[in-house]
Amino acid sequence: MQLQNSKRLGNQPITTITTNIIPINNRKKKQRHRPQRLSPQTPPRMAHQPHRRGIVAAALFFLIASIYLCVTRLYMTGTSSTSSTQQLHPNPPPKDIHVQLTDADLPMTYGTFPRPNMDGLTLLATLPDSLVPTPSNKRRLVIVGDIHGMDAALEALLRKVDFDPSRDHLIAAGDMINKGPDSPGVVSRLMRLNASAVRGNHEDRVLLALAEAEAQTGVSKELASPDAEAHRGEAELLATGRRLATEHVEWLRRLPVILAVEPLRILVAHAGLVPGVRPELQDPWAVMNMRTLVYPREEMRKKEEGGKKKQKKSKAKRDADQASPEVAASSSSSSPPPPSSDQSSASAPKEEEEEEEEGETLESIQQKDAYADRQVAIPVESRDGEKWTSAWNRFQKRLKKSHRYTVVYGHDSKRGLREERYTFGLDSGCVKGNALTALVVQAKEGDGGKGEWTHTVMQVQCKDAA
Repeated sequence: MQLQNSKRLGNQPITTITTNIIPINNRKKKQRHRPQRLSPQTPPRMAHQPHRRGIVAAALFFLIASIYLCVTRLYMTGTSSTSSTQQLHPNPPPKDIHVQLTDADLPMTYGTFPRPNMDGLTLLATLPDSLVPTPSNKRRLVIVGDIHGMDAALEALLRKVDFDPSRDHLIAAGDMINKGPDSPGVVSRLMRLNASAVRGNHEDRVLLALAEAEAQTGVSKELASPDAEAHRGEAELLATGRRLATEHVEWLRRLPVILAVEPLRILVAHAGLVPGVRPELQDPWAVMNMRTLVYPREEMRKKEEGGKKKQKKSKAKRDADQASPEVAASSSSSSPPPPSSDQSSASAPKEEEEEEEEGETLESIQQKDAYADRQVAIPVESRDGEKWTSAWNRFQKRLKKSHRYTVVYGHDSKRGLREERYTFGLDSGCVKGNALTALVVQAKEGDGGKGEWTHTVMQVQCKDAA
């Protein structure tokens, strides 16, 4: 809008107003393209963004570094305080524990390490599978006790069991020779029947005596005489050995000490086996000669406890003797006088009784009867220890059923025929005029290959057979 020159009309001036009308659209376009004026006091927003990011990153870094330094400082402070506390209050040293060890606590082993070969001696052999009874083959095993040269009794026993070589297999449990009248006849019959056998103590002694006699040379051979042999206790052994043929001696020499019958889990051994020792680690001498077991740790423990009891009894007796004069003196000054002799004699047994009761505590009984004291068992030929069969049966009951073995043995004619759960003793004293015994083994019907078997015991009287 513009004001132009005014003119006067009459007495009043007239003003002319000229208006320029601009369209709204054009006005907006002009405003849109008009550059925006920036205030000099406010900087642009885009110019401040990089600067703000740097400030935030620096603040964040400072915060993380501060936290890290604080945590590290606190940890170091705690560690130093703990170490200083430990230095100021150290842990007390552990108290000394005194354990009284005796000879019974010393390390002992038996049957742990394999033994070296002994002159080609075969310790363990396994019966061929073709000879083992099964439900399908209907075979039998005929295991015979100590024959001792009684060939007529052996023949009678085989007749009684109806022995058939095509169906049955004969096994001799050792001591087939010596003492009896016909050792060569027994060995010939066994070889003819293709029998199996284990070496007994008599076979072993005869073979050793023959080997020693054959090894003599020079002066020893010239000085050899029946008197010298009798002096060494070898006269009877050499007489038996010299009646045997060469093939007999070789057959006896090849016999094993232990014969295993698998899967029936039967072990044939002449004298016995030590429980807890694997067959391949058994002592050959013990297998052929043992009768009982001794437990050295248990024996030593008993001796130590016996010595302690004696010391306690002697101490109680000394205390009683020292107390008797004082009792007598006090009794003389008092009225009525008590019987001092009765009093002293009554007090001493009471003290001894208490001492013996203290020795028979639960702990001492457990210590004496613990299996650890019987962990080491030594086989002996005498009858002074525990019967090995009792220990064997007890040990087998502790094992899994699939690990249990039955031992068939001879050697002990004094005990005679002995049938227990896991042991069969077959030496019934035939050479002494008693009986010759056979254990007939058959596979159990329908066992499904589990190795179950049944048995029958048969005997003949050796007097009648002779």
